This record gives sequence, C-alpha cells and structure tokens, in this order.
Amino acid sequence: MEEYSVIGRRLPRVDAPIKVTGEAKYAADLVMPGMLWGKVKRSPHAHARILNIDTGKAVKLPGVKAVITGQDPEFGEYMWGGGRAGSEVGRETAIAIDKVRFVGEPVAAVAATDEEIAEEALDLIDVEYEELPGVFDPEKALEEGAPLIHGGTPNNISFPFAMNYGNVEQGFRESDHIREDTFKTFRVRHGFIEPHAALSYWDVYGRLVHQASKQSPWFTYAILANFFNLPWNKVRLIQPFIGGGFGGKNAPYPLDFFAPILSKRTRKPVKIVYSQEEVFTTCWRKHTLIVKMKTGVKRDGTLMAIEARSIADGGAYTGVGALTMYLSGAFLTLPYKLPNLKYEAIRVFTNYPTSVAMQGHGIDHTRFAADVQLDMIAEELGIDPVEIRLKNAIPNEDYETVNGVKLRTCGIMECIENAAEGAGWKEWKKKKEGGNGTIRRGLGIGCSTYITGTRAGSRDARSCFIRIHEDGSVSLITGAQDVGQGSDTLMAQIVAEELGLTLEDVQVAHIDTLSTPIDMATAASAVTFMAGHATRNAVLDVKKQLQEFGAKMWGVRPDDVEMKDKTAFVKTDPQKKMAWRRFIRSACYGTDAMELLGRGYYALNLEPVDLKHGYGQHCHVYSFAADIVKVEVDTETGEVKVVDFVVGEDCGRPLNPLSLEGQVDQQVSHGIGMTLFEDNMRENGRILNPTFLDYKMPRAPDVPRPRSFEVITDDPLGPYGAKEGSEAAQCAATPAIINAIHDATGVWIKELPATAEKVLKAIKEKERKQK
Repeated sequence: MEEYSVIGRRLPRVDAPIKVTGEAKYAADLVMPGMLWGKVKRSPHAHARILNIDTGKAVKLPGVKAVITGQDPEFGEYMWGGGRAGSEVGRETAIAIDKVRFVGEPVAAVAATDEEIAEEALDLIDVEYEELPGVFDPEKALEEGAPLIHGGTPNNISFPFAMNYGNVEQGFRESDHIREDTFKTFRVRHGFIEPHAALSYWDVYGRLVHQASKQSPWFTYAILANFFNLPWNKVRLIQPFIGGGFGGKNAPYPLDFFAPILSKRTRKPVKIVYSQEEVFTTCWRKHTLIVKMKTGVKRDGTLMAIEARSIADGGAYTGVGALTMYLSGAFLTLPYKLPNLKYEAIRVFTNYPTSVAMQGHGIDHTRFAADVQLDMIAEELGIDPVEIRLKNAIPNEDYETVNGVKLRTCGIMECIENAAEGAGWKEWKKKKEGGNGTIRRGLGIGCSTYITGTRAGSRDARSCFIRIHEDGSVSLITGAQDVGQGSDTLMAQIVAEELGLTLEDVQVAHIDTLSTPIDMATAASAVTFMAGHATRNAVLDVKKQLQEFGAKMWGVRPDDVEMKDKTAFVKTDPQKKMAWRRFIRSACYGTDAMELLGRGYYALNLEPVDLKHGYGQHCHVYSFAADIVKVEVDTETGEVKVVDFVVGEDCGRPLNPLSLEGQVDQQVSHGIGMTLFEDNMRENGRILNPTFLDYKMPRAPDVPRPRSFEVITDDPLGPYGAKEGSEAAQCAATPAIINAIHDATGVWIKELPATAEKVLKAIKEKERKQK
C-alpha cells in the first residue's frame, strides 16, 4: 500500500479559521455603495390566472426605483429545467407570466432605497386573479377530470419512468415467500441556515456581475448568459461563501433574474435576500413518494424478484424530476444481488413548490421501502436481519447488475460485518435487552449505496489550474464549490501531496467565472472524485514541468526527480537536492524563465444514463454503507430517541478521515431528521409550518456521535482510491431506525416521519389486536 505524506491525514479544514471567527462573507452579507434592496411580490393562490397587475401606486412611492412583472419584455418566453425528460411541458419561467401554480410564486419584484420601502411597495401592487381549482394530492392529480396544472399533460403526468430487467414473473413463481407493502416517504425541506441571496450589478465593461448563494454556480452562469442573450464572457459570477445547499441551491431562483433586471433598469447594484419563511413556503423541496413494494425470496432468504410502483409529488414544475425517478428505480439493484426487477414510477404535477434533488436523491426513498420490507420478510422466515443481508450482499469483485451497473469494488459485506461487530449485534440478539418500564430498546440495520458523480446528460466536466508563484507558494484555481463538505481542503491536500508541500503552502481561489475554470456541479457526491481527478491532473502537469527542469539541471531522467518535504531531489542520488523555494526560483529566474502553470481536466467517459428505461452505467464508482442503530421508545408517549449509531462505510479510501467523520456526522443527523422529525406540513397548497420554530429538525441532543468503521476498498478508478463518502450512510439511516423501532416495539412504521403520534398509534393498535 502506497504511503502518503498529506493524503489520508486528519487535517483541519483550510477555511475553518475564517468561518469560526465570523469573517467569512456570505451573499447576504455583501454590500455596495448606492445599493438598492429588492423584494418579491408573491401569489396568495395555489392555482390562478393572472388577469391584471397594476403597479401604478408602487411606482409612485418615494424611494421606489423600479418595478417589474411578467409582462415586461426582459422575461420574454425564456424557460429552463426539465433536463432530458423528453418534454418541454413543466419547464420553469423566472416569473409567473399568465398563471400561478403554487402559493408564493413570484408575480412582481421591486427595487427601493431600503428594505422597508420595498416591502411597503409590494403592498401597493394590485394583482387581479381568477382562482382555479387546485390539485394537492398526487394520486388525485392522476384521476380523470382532475384540474390540469399545465396544458398538454394528460392526468398531470410530469414524467413516467419504467424499467423491466430479468424475468420478474418467473422470479415470483420461483419464490417461496412473497410480501407486498405500501410505504410513504418524506415531505422534507433542505434545511440550510443561509437563505437564498443575490447581489447584481453591471460593470463599466457591460458585464453582468452576479454574486449569489449557489452550490453549483455554473448552472446559473450559463442560464443567465442565455436569458440575457449575452456572450459567456459578459457574465461574471463571483461565488461568496455558502451556508449549505444539500441540493437546494443547484440552479437559479427567481431572485437570480430579478436582481440583474432591476440593476439594469436602475443602473445601481441590487440585492435580494429571501426570508426563511420565503424559503420554507416557496422554494424547492424533496420529492414525496408513495412506494408499493412487492418482494419475493426463497426459504433461505435469497432475493428472487422485486416489483415496485411509485407515485411522486413533483410540485408545480419539472426541474430535475426525471433524474429522481430514474435513481429511485435503478438503484433497487444495489447493494444486494437481485436477478429480476420491474419498476414503474410516475412523477405528478401538483400545486406545491417544485420538488428537486436533495441528499439521497431518489435512492433513499426506495431503499427505505426495500430494506424495511427485507426485515419484515426476515422476521417471517425466522432469519436474522444481518444474515439475510450478508446472504444477498454483492461480493467485493467485478459485478454487473441486471440493469447494467458495473462495479469494480463493493465493500457492502465488510460494511455489514464491521457495523455488526461494532454494534455488538450478536450479543444484543442473545441478551435481547428490551428495556424496562415504559422504555423499550431495539437494534436495527439498514444498507444502501450511493453514486460518485453523474453522467446524466449535461456537460459533466471538471477542470483546474495550478500556479506556482516565484516564491514557491501555490494557487489552486478550481471551479469546484465547497458548500461545507470540505472539498477545498481535499483539493489542497492533493496539490500538497504531489508537490511535497503542506496545506499552508496552498491557497484555494474562490469561484469567479472571469478566471476560474468550469466545474459543472457540487452535486451527486461528485466533487472528491471528479474535481479530485481534475486537480491531480493539473498538479501532475506542473510537476512534470518541474521534473523536466530538474532533470536538465542535474543531468538525470525526469522520472528520477522527486519532490517531498519542501525539497526537490534525485531519487537515485540524494546528494543532488535543493530546497523547494530555491528550486522554484531557479526555474522561474534561470535561463528558461519558466512560468509554472498546470492545467487539469476530467470528464466521465460514459454514455448518458437511459432515463427512459434505466439501463446503463451512471458513474464509475459507487459507495456502500451499513448502519446499525439503537433506539429507545417510550411506549407511553411514542417518543423515539436514537441512542447509538454505528456506520460501516465503504468510501474507497478516505483522503481526510477527520473531514469524512464530519460528513458522516452530518449525514446521520440528516437521516435522523428525515426519519423522526421533518415534515413539511401542508393543506390546500399552503405550508403550515414555515419557520424553524415549527419545522422540527434534530437538535444536538437528538443525534448521538456516530461510530464509524471504514472499509478500505481502494477503488482503482478513484483519485488515490477514493469514492463518495457518507451519503450512502444517510440513505441507510431511515430503514435502520425504522427496523430498530420494530425491534423495540413489534410495530412497523411505513409512513414517514415516524413521529411520536404515529408510533404511539401503532403501539396502541397492536395492543388492541393482542387483546
């Protein structure tokens, strides 16, 4: 096993000091001289035609500098979203033009000299609506005669997805035991603390300069260029620090269009910051899925077939919903061997805000259903839950699923074994410590997989520049966005490793599209793998230049020149060496007068995934995880408390174990929140809990510090053997918790979140049946 100096070490994050001291500037912190404040007028109706908008009173209010509506020429008919869904229906506009489709959809925006005046101006805008019947239940939206949210979409179908591989009917005929259940999943918000914010202005060169909270700035950059019909070099997107994203800050929001338009009209910088209530009530959220799952097995627990049908609440527009439907089905073939799969899914339009990507993107919905049902089957057959998983687990060798997913490494068996040993599974099952009094204890397991990058059809490219300055310090210029996951630190580690430096010698530049290269998205757990490859390629490019310089200076081959511990030397003759700074100065100021620049690029060499039929390779490598959770359930109140959380994690090779632990902590918290707490309560198009006071999320006492047991598979395609690290653990969290609740109480919870009320109701129903 190759030894590294920087890679694999527990190093603190390079951005930690500026964040913990409060010096980091986020989009909402930005100010400029003469800056105006923007505010958004929103629809009070879930579904209505816009008959007229009168802005006359607002325009006359002192301090108001501009008012815009969907009738203004800047908006035209520009639409975005939908991806490769195969339909233009359901694409999004920057502002409602002739119809609103959810409560809070923007109908106008203003710019004023201060926030209070802008707020007052919103009240002076008169909008006349013709209210229309709404659709708020995805199953009812499919019924004949249901109100249509978009013309040209029969039964409000946003995107249908189907896959059928192997022979499901034959698989069920050969099964000795078949079970069918219906599960319902999350109504969850992304939950980031920093709200959406943007500051825009037009500079003296006629460029649009846009600073906004974006986890994937390149999407917004490209869309703004197209929207304003500008050459890409006339759009400059500068990325400040970002306070979390989790999939909710991938693409542009209305404020990303409003701020530039208002700035162009007023010739002043314009800043718009959404309130948290606006974020909760109008912004994107996770899909809700109703999953009907049918599974067949042999008497010994061998999986034979799965047939599943899902209905997804997609909200008002398409977004990336087609990809969500694909992921929810295609990854039922992992992490267990499954010879036969049939899956049908329908994404449905409703009069709620759009459903998009969120951590676990589609995979966690169906893994919840499949892994809980696997425990149900194991109980009915008298098989231990760990044993039934080990029996079906994909081995750590070359393997291809029935739908064409190819694996080179898979550590799920080791994940299960490590987690079971760490949690004391066998000892628990022997003692079966049930608790005392009204408190019952239970242990549950869940397993999952996750993607490492994506080839979903867009330009999935990553690139990086390295500049070594004359004093030996290094600038890393990357388009990869650190949203709190620590990617700046990992990329700096790669540079330091290859050049024999420390993290302190490497400075990571923030994204500025005027100078930073492309990196398509901080999404799909892709950054470590894809941006890591691009960064390594860039640093190897500049390292090769230095090796050639050293070879010429010392009269050896380039491969004989190495760099380590801030020293350049000849491997075969240690006497030939030079301190790093002197070595760089010799290269820059010597006869060759070198300019030390490195360029790196990486793209997935794959065909885009088949979003129609679910066949093929989504990415090159996949992570795996097994979670084992211990819970305490109060049978008098139904309250569930997670008291221990053990994770067996196959992330290939951790590049920074400290950072990985932080990510696992976050994903465990996320999994506990989605399973036990988070519920975006809704009624007739309205969000009933629009603040952090009402939208329950786990607090620090609700989340035990997870114990992680790493499985090192050293994937040959990952940078230094790395894969995605931790999102698989989040996908496995929900079934593990639900299975632990059953172990404690004997009840199955099939609709999330598993609130105290639901758990108590299930316990009481079980007691009544036993009487």
